[in-house]
Amino acid sequence: MGFLFPGAFAFLALVPLLVLAYLARERPSRVTVSSVLAFRALRGFRKERFGGRPKFDWMFYAEALMLALAVLAMAGPFLIRTSNPVAVVIDNSAAMQARLPSGATRFEEALSKVQAALASESAGQVSIYVTAPAPHRIAPPFASVSQALRAIVRIPVTDSPNDYTAVTSLLQNLASGAEFRHVIFAGARPITPPVPARIRAIALSDPAPNLALGAFTLRREVFGASALHASLTVANFSPESRTVEVTISGDGARLASARESLSPGETASVEFPALPPKLVYRAELSPSDAFPLDNVAYATAGAVRTVSILFVSPAPGDAAGLDSIPGVAVKAVSPANFSLGDLRDIDLAIFEYGAPKEIPGVNSLLVMPPPGDPAFNFTVAPASELQVAEWRKTDPLTDSVNFRLLNLHAGEFIGQHSWMAAVVSGQGGALLLEGERQGHRYLATGFNPFPYLGRRNLPMSVLTLNMLSYLAGLGASTGGYHTGQPWLVPAGVESVILPSGRKVPASPGTLFTNVAAQGIYELVNGAGERTPRAVNLDNLTESDLENAPPLRVEPSNSPPSGQASTEKFSLSVWVLAAILALLALEAMIVYRRRRRVVLEA
Repeated sequence: MGFLFPGAFAFLALVPLLVLAYLARERPSRVTVSSVLAFRALRGFRKERFGGRPKFDWMFYAEALMLALAVLAMAGPFLIRTSNPVAVVIDNSAAMQARLPSGATRFEEALSKVQAALASESAGQVSIYVTAPAPHRIAPPFASVSQALRAIVRIPVTDSPNDYTAVTSLLQNLASGAEFRHVIFAGARPITPPVPARIRAIALSDPAPNLALGAFTLRREVFGASALHASLTVANFSPESRTVEVTISGDGARLASARESLSPGETASVEFPALPPKLVYRAELSPSDAFPLDNVAYATAGAVRTVSILFVSPAPGDAAGLDSIPGVAVKAVSPANFSLGDLRDIDLAIFEYGAPKEIPGVNSLLVMPPPGDPAFNFTVAPASELQVAEWRKTDPLTDSVNFRLLNLHAGEFIGQHSWMAAVVSGQGGALLLEGERQGHRYLATGFNPFPYLGRRNLPMSVLTLNMLSYLAGLGASTGGYHTGQPWLVPAGVESVILPSGRKVPASPGTLFTNVAAQGIYELVNGAGERTPRAVNLDNLTESDLENAPPLRVEPSNSPPSGQASTEKFSLSVWVLAAILALLALEAMIVYRRRRRVVLEA
């Protein structure tokens, strides 16, 4: 046994002080009295001298022992013992769900082989790590192999792909450090030779043909239309040509299907141009194969929900025409009644003849903004007549707009901006600017497209619909959330229902990390309303079971496998536990004695 702080034994000098404390106690003396009254009088004037022969009771020895144990704990006693720690790294990523010819999954086979490898180990601590969604240790080190064996069977496989850079870094650190005697790794990728001496690799990477679904996206091609355009990526990771069928269902009902012939290693896109509106869409790929996880994908119809617009203007009547657009809800307020809190539950804001005091946290359109506002700081030049001189030929904002028939009337030219770029320009400056800040889209126009007149002013209406579509995020993927990748909790959401049905709390503005499973997540707000969100594997690199690139772990100068190491085992905790036990025992005895004396009296 050794001591970390042997100088602490100097505090043993406190033990003689305990003896002095007992010598200074009041000593009883024998006095003969003739009455109780005399006894009370003598008691009031008794005098005791310091010193004499000490009479130590059991409490003195208990307190002396506790004092000595406290000094021992301060000295930091430890034992040096031989240790044979083992690290186990188990790949629990999505690729481990692929089935082997035997019928078992790679993950089940990995657990079986790791258990067999651990059963042959001698006594020692075992640390267990998993790789997905991110490499981490599942618990403090297990004290014995038997405990580790019981823990391994409870490890779940996830739908998340591996971050192979992080996995390689974990293996490199475990193999090069002095903490572990050796490392057992079971995964879907082999390790490139030479394998470090401390790593025992169990590779379950036999090539397997696989058909896979990749991205599943929905978009609305016409603002206000209910029909959706769906696009799915399909891949053939096999050495022969395959004909696949993709079937799409919505809210449980079959909607459409399509066939596609794929060459070996080919990736293609399957289009469904007009799907009826549903809440949740499910795509399924056939024929089935040994990796069923990537044969299914989900999407939600967030693009067909009502788009809420806040129209801030001194002329609220200019917003009236927007009500005629299908799927649009408009709320008009005057600048005097507007506050930033009004933007909390809307999709986009329109500021006519004005600008907010700070950049709004939603996609926004600024119509003929004033010069030098504090948020955007536009430079403008009024003009009695506006003419379009040039525009971007390939841009969603100018798509299908006949600028030669566009009559802009009077307005203003907008000067060069620090972070917004011109999309449409005239002879005196920009007429339409677009830019992005902190994930939000912003447009500014030097002309007024309102009120919306529909077919009565078709060129302007097409441009207005393009701007609203751009700000509403139309054409963007509604299935862009992936397993293992956290996302920000939207405002108002208080809990999330996982695909398993379990409900977990959530805080707006924080990262939601419990996304290890593929499927539909339901975001629940304070009123109990649920918004579905699709989360998919959507990782064709993970789906390619034919060409899994190996991991590269650099060899180190670590000692060879089998060499035991030593470690210091602290005894301070046990010493402190003994002190607490003595204190509890002393308190119980003293309490029982006092209680007995009171009862006898």
